[in-house]
Amino acid sequence: MTGVAALDVLAAGRTLLAVAIVVAGAVAALCALHHLVIALAAWRSGRRARGAAAGAAAGTAAGTASTRVTVVVPAHDEAGQIAACVVSLRAQDYPAGLLEVVVVADNCADDTAARAAAAGARVLVRTDPGARGKGRALRWATDRLLAADDAPDAVVVVDADTDAAPDFLSTLVRPFEAGAEAVQGESLLVEDGSRAAALRAAAFLLVNRVRPAGRAALGLPCTLCGNGMLLGRDLLRRLPWDAYSSAEDVEYTLHLRAAGVGVAFARGAVVRSPAAPNRAAAAQQELRWEGGRARLARTWIPAFVARGVRRRDAALLDAAVELALPPLGLLTAVVVAGTAASALLAAAGATPAWAVAPWAAALAATPVYVLAGLRAAGAPASAYRAMAGAAPLVAGKVLRARRTLTFRADTWVRTERAGREP
Repeated sequence: MTGVAALDVLAAGRTLLAVAIVVAGAVAALCALHHLVIALAAWRSGRRARGAAAGAAAGTAAGTASTRVTVVVPAHDEAGQIAACVVSLRAQDYPAGLLEVVVVADNCADDTAARAAAAGARVLVRTDPGARGKGRALRWATDRLLAADDAPDAVVVVDADTDAAPDFLSTLVRPFEAGAEAVQGESLLVEDGSRAAALRAAAFLLVNRVRPAGRAALGLPCTLCGNGMLLGRDLLRRLPWDAYSSAEDVEYTLHLRAAGVGVAFARGAVVRSPAAPNRAAAAQQELRWEGGRARLARTWIPAFVARGVRRRDAALLDAAVELALPPLGLLTAVVVAGTAASALLAAAGATPAWAVAPWAAALAATPVYVLAGLRAAGAPASAYRAMAGAAPLVAGKVLRARRTLTFRADTWVRTERAGREP
């Protein structure tokens, strides 16, 4: 090979490397900018909502609701917190004649059923050790509720460790009474004073308040998050609950999107649950959610993209994009590593300087998204302080990435609870 030919090969290799870096950076930048647009939309919609707060408050009186609701609380060995949950649900600012609280004591080995009944709930006892899990319990319960002559207009699902705000139900039913078939409220975390809990609470604000609020402001549906969700009777009869993976809420959302049903967001319909009590429980919970979502992504994205392109269906393509977005912690780690690597290569002359541009854009957009999102969420000062120390969380995402991507999403895992009394 002549000297000129060798230089040509090196130049071609340098160009190919630059293209690969730019393409990867562009994908990361699009993800970060997508998050930022959603946060800005949520911020703007939040300002409008606060401006109309007085008028909205006037319409929240309990007497205005007309929806007969059954709140279903799946509970597996939840004796430590079930009574407090039932008490908060029975104390709702909602017509008593239109509300029933049903606890599904699912394969319990403790006195969950007795405590739930003592707190005022109707208890359904399910014993089927071979088919455990929240998804199985929901299908079993909804089949029985909807087969009754007095079937409710809607079923609301609340986790057993939850404390519902007094106006949770009255706010949640508004989109349903306006025509939505499925509605998601705000599932948030209670801080316990620790930095870890503050960080997890901030993450919940971004995922379960800012993201659905921003998507709603842009006219897009949101994703069910399992806690604080409403499903209409007719919807459940037409599309029975058939999601049994570890990310059953996301899975059922995908079934809805495939059927052309979008989930509405009920801003201000707040339920709160305690953060995972320790690091191991938090990691297990994260694995269940993110590992389950990753497995669903591998299955559903190709199908949604193919059907969306074939039918020219923007809703299916939107569902594919939403499912493809990586968790914020993992995205942040990739952006930091990609920016550093591309900058080093450019400094060494291996790639042109312009190849760093998309990575730099992603690096700039990510913290702006977090700050705008926390502002849009009305986050407390503790959330900002916790985010400033999020580096260990980001590092942990990277270390657990392989386990997350290979997680068996069909494995039901119960997160460790911290008991409480009513």
